[in-house]
Amino acid sequence: MQKLGMCIELVRMAVNFVIVFVRAVDLVINEGSSSALSARSPVYTVSSPLVGVL
Repeated sequence: MQKLGMCIELVRMAVNFVIVFVRAVDLVINEGSSSALSARSPVYTVSSPLVGVL
């Protein structure tokens, strides 16, 4: 039973890591797209793949 609890906690930590990583990438893309607009470059959007996970 203790191993199951540890496994669940590791999965939660992994999901939290992925969420933080996706938010950081989204932030970088948004910052880059705002400067890209001034340079008249094409803007690419990235959807969050973890919508509805939590």
